[in-house]
Amino acid sequence: MTVALPGGATMEMVWCAPGSFVMGSPEDESGRFADEPQRNVSITKGFWIGKYEVTQRQWASVMRDNPSRFKDLDAPVDNVSWHDCETFVRKVNLALGGWARLPTEAEWEYACRAGASGMPDVNEVAWYDSNSDNQTHEVGMKTPNAWGLYDMRGNVLEWCNDWYYVPKKAAAVDPMGPPSGSFKVLRGGCWFFYDRDCRTAYRLKREPNLRNCIFGFRMACSNPAAM
Repeated sequence: MTVALPGGATMEMVWCAPGSFVMGSPEDESGRFADEPQRNVSITKGFWIGKYEVTQRQWASVMRDNPSRFKDLDAPVDNVSWHDCETFVRKVNLALGGWARLPTEAEWEYACRAGASGMPDVNEVAWYDSNSDNQTHEVGMKTPNAWGLYDMRGNVLEWCNDWYYVPKKAAAVDPMGPPSGSFKVLRGGCWFFYDRDCRTAYRLKREPNLRNCIFGFRMACSNPAAM
């Protein structure tokens, strides 16, 4: 699906059908942290998610500015807070009457894994500290995952909708995190991080008003008919 954004830019979205997967990391995974317990998660509602991270071109089309440190219209927007991303989504919805939103953390990992249990070579799929030349890069330059999604690992960290918490190992259906908290979750690692922090299960928590040149996002959509 291609969405026409306010201001004239477009955004390609990829459909993620309902399904189940194992979320988190096994205890023997190198570099894992204690807040990544493995559990069976069911996603009962299909959703659309951006084929690429939101670019500076798309951001400027909607927001009429470009806060990024690394200026390149085809690179992901960076230096945005969770609240900034929510403002972007709200403007898209006001203009199009749709259901654009940030993905939940479970949806993000489901889309990142794309049906696979292991992880591909990080150099094939991610811009990270060893290959990024200390900057972001244009989206879509690395190998996509099995569902055709690019840069799910590396380039910029991606804000998710959820408040941070440490999940239990019990199975879950469409988990969304607690109703409130102090930190929002970012996923996927970035151009500045080591490869171990670009793992699929890696989680970072930060205050929702914090901006940084390693922070970006990817848009999701629940109701394609409204877009």
